[in-house]
Amino acid sequence: MKTALKNGIRKFLYLVTWLTPKSDTVVLRGFPDYNDNLLAIYDGLIARGTKRIVWVLEDPAAPPPINIAPGVRLIKYGSLLDILFSTVARYLFITHGHFLTEIPPNQICVNLWHGIPFKRIGTALGNPGRLDTLCIATSAFTKRIFADAFDMPEDRVLITGQARTDRLFDFDKKTLWNRTLPKYPLPEKVYLWLPTYRQSPYLAHQQDGRSFGNVFNCSDFSEVEFNSYLAVNNSVCLVKPHPMAKKTDNASHSHLHFIDEAWMAHHGITLYQLLGAVDCLISDISSVITDFLIVDRPVVLLFEDIEAYGDSRGFMLDPVTDYLPAPVTRSFTEFMGELTKVQEDLDPYRERRRRLRDLFFDYNDAKATERILDRIDEHASHLEL
Repeated sequence: MKTALKNGIRKFLYLVTWLTPKSDTVVLRGFPDYNDNLLAIYDGLIARGTKRIVWVLEDPAAPPPINIAPGVRLIKYGSLLDILFSTVARYLFITHGHFLTEIPPNQICVNLWHGIPFKRIGTALGNPGRLDTLCIATSAFTKRIFADAFDMPEDRVLITGQARTDRLFDFDKKTLWNRTLPKYPLPEKVYLWLPTYRQSPYLAHQQDGRSFGNVFNCSDFSEVEFNSYLAVNNSVCLVKPHPMAKKTDNASHSHLHFIDEAWMAHHGITLYQLLGAVDCLISDISSVITDFLIVDRPVVLLFEDIEAYGDSRGFMLDPVTDYLPAPVTRSFTEFMGELTKVQEDLDPYRERRRRLRDLFFDYNDAKATERILDRIDEHASHLEL
């Protein structure tokens, strides 16, 4: 009954959207608020003189990490204004779907998506496809992944690179440190730990892998020992829990700091600016692993429950370990062994990273946003707008 009602509402909104005259308005909608994909698109639009921009946000009152231009409207996700502007806008940029799964011919909706997927998404999870006007990919390899995941014709999937990766080139480590933790001396290594979630309040009935009761997703992890290792080696690790994970209270240590979106906004920095400035990424199966290949720096993987994760959420690539830039460690001891290689400036997986980079990316520059907007302009000239 609920599904039939939702489909009926969606068909009605599709018809309304098709029949409604369009204004030269651009709608940005994604998760989390002010994510790097939309920030890069926003900067590109402002540089091209776009005047009418509407940003759909979970919390429009939260401080943004950048200065928002006068005239940009910040509106609440799911509000009547969200529906109104998403109906009358000529252009939409989305990262996590849209209330329409098919876009009428008088509107351009660009599916940026929020990461190159290791874990199953879209139709691989049994979800319906999406017929957006365009979808963005990074290579012929990822083009096929996204076409299959959203059941889209391949000619609608553009190989331009993802806008978010432009922001990897914004800061170096010294600039990052002076902006975020200037009272501390510049460390020898800065590690960034980005774990994915196992359970989420946004997906109440979904369990991916196992729950460990700690943000590191490791049964024998020792924060005290890890912090001591960092201190002895004059290094720091910043840990940012996944935005879809359940919120927990994590106490920072002298060299182990927990951060979140509010911390980044306070320091005027975003995730991909941070990512592009660190010496090493630590993760399990986050899609950010592939984007980090562009900067060609070491990755350390701690993924104790890889088999359980594969049995529950599942992977888009098989075997997934063939597409990861480093070996998977499954215990704190194994993890520390791989971390020590990075700390000692050993880099035994460089060629592996570069091979995967060339598979996942046709472009390794800061011009993806420019290419995306150029291709949209070309596409718009042929559409019934």
